[in-house]
Amino acid sequence: MWVVIIKAKILMRKIKSKKYFLNFIEEAVLNSHYSDNYIGGRIEIWTDESQYSVEEIRFFTCKQKDFFKFREKWDFKEVDLEQLEVIKKNVKEFF
Repeated sequence: MWVVIIKAKILMRKIKSKKYFLNFIEEAVLNSHYSDNYIGGRIEIWTDESQYSVEEIRFFTCKQKDFFKFREKWDFKEVDLEQLEVIKKNVKEFF
């Protein structure tokens, strides 16, 4: 029983200390109702363990100035799991 608990704790430490690399990709907005004021795209999430992105966060917003500030802060940055969860929450709430 204790061996399982210790292994689980070690695994959780590895997951929490894992680093994720963020890459913001803007995509064309082709719908003419949105093309003037909106930007859309994805945030690709990469790890050292994969040659492909492991996840992506989609965004579509008219809050361009706020989004550009957010992108400047996080684009091409490495984050831990806790920071990644905050970023996902912020994108969902604000963009």
